[in-house]
Parts: sequence; C-alpha cells; structure tokens
Amino acid sequence: GATVGERVLDACAAPGGKPFAAAIQMEGEGSITSCDIHPHKINLMEAGAKRLKLSNIQAMVQDGKKCKAKWLDSFDRVITDVPCSGLGIIRKKPDIRYKSLEGAEDLHALQLKILTNAARYVKKGGRLVYSTCTVDERENQQAVRAFLEHAPKFRLAPPPVVLEGALVRDNMQTMLPGYAGSDGFFVAVLDRA
Repeated sequence: GATVGERVLDACAAPGGKPFAAAIQMEGEGSITSCDIHPHKINLMEAGAKRLKLSNIQAMVQDGKKCKAKWLDSFDRVITDVPCSGLGIIRKKPDIRYKSLEGAEDLHALQLKILTNAARYVKKGGRLVYSTCTVDERENQQAVRAFLEHAPKFRLAPPPVVLEGALVRDNMQTMLPGYAGSDGFFVAVLDRA
C-alpha cells in the first residue's frame, strides 16, 4: 500500500484500479503518476479519477520501455503491472487457453525491459513492485531473478500482505486461480538499498 505524501509512479496503469486505490490510501496528499502506452486508456483513467474526485493523479502517455531522464531516482514507489500471458485470469477469459505460445520470448524480453527501466526511477530507500496476472514461472520468478542478477541495489522484500491461500517462495507471492474465487496473479516487492 501507498503512504500519505509519497511520490508514486504506476508504469503500466490502465485501466486505473491500482492508482485509484493508492490515491485513496494517500488521502489526497503526495502524487501518483499513471502511465500507459495507449492514449485512449489515459482518457479512461482521467475520467475515472475525475469521477472519484482524486486530484493527486496525473495520467500521461509513456512507453514503459523508454527512459524518462527527469524521473531518474525520484519516486518513493514504482509499480510495474506488466503485460503478460494472462494465464491467471483464465476463468474470466477462457479463450486464453487457446492462445498461441508463439512470441513468448518476446513477451519475457518486454517484461524485463519494463522492470529494468522502471527500477531506474526508484529513489534510494524506495520500493519497486513487479506484478503479473499469470502463474507462469518464466514471467514471474524467473523474470525477477533475471532482473536481480543485474540490479545489485535491489533486494526482495517480504510481501507486505500475504493473502490466504497464496504461495510464498523466496519472498515472491503467487495466487493460483480459483482459490476462494480469486484470479491468479504474482507479486514481488523489491527494495532499493
């Protein structure tokens, strides 16, 4: 969860649920920068923030792979809910089971690029959150380990909240789809020294 007064970046924010929840936790103080690569999704986030009267959210178009120099070392918390195969939401989108695995390597490379770039925006003592809506280890645990091999400033932190039924291994949390009616997802919290 976000803390009052923090500066937060959500690098892959659409449709806006995470930044909206963070803004409410922050009680209107601090700032949340919500980014997406698609302009129409920015419009949806802006409309949602206006409807919820959340004044501390700024939505903008930004490619998560491309570095924005003025953001380097400047956010307390950076959230990366990266594009993924979606295998954790199969009960909501059953057609995913017929999705081709072609391009999986490109997807893994994209996830790592976004995570590596987002890490550059975390200030000293800040926190980086990596999440997916899949249960594929290649996109989850393996992606985090690959990142950590080249990011000695970061360490895996224990999950702030462990959900009932979640599997926690090496401080990384996975929820399998269907447990207590939930979707499947993965979360790793990385602290910058």
